[in-house]
Amino acid sequence: MTMRLDYNEKRDFTRMEVECVVDYTLSGESEVRQAAGHNLSAGGVCFETEQEVAAGTLLEISISPQQKLTPPLEATAEVVRVEPSADGRCIVSCRFQQIKS
Repeated sequence: MTMRLDYNEKRDFTRMEVECVVDYTLSGESEVRQAAGHNLSAGGVCFETEQEVAAGTLLEISISPQQKLTPPLEATAEVVRVEPSADGRCIVSCRFQQIKS
C-alpha cells in the first residue's frame, strides 16, 4: 500500500469523487428524494439536492453505482453541513451513522 505524501487534509478518510444517484428519505418520512452524489468516503457522503435539509437531520440513504455489478450502499447518515450551491441548490454533507449489509 502506498501513501499520498501530499495529502494535507485533516480528515479521517480520503474522499473519492463520484457521479452517482443518491436516494434519501428523511427520518420518519416515506417520500424518497433523489440527489446527485459528489464525493464519498468511508465516513460519509456529500451530495447536491433541490431540497434544503437541516443539519442534525437523520437520513436513510441508498447510493447506487453507475455500474450495476456492485449493489447499492445503504446507510443511515446524519447531516453535518448544508451549503448553498452556485445554482441555488443545496450541497449536503453527511456522516454515516450505520452502514447496512
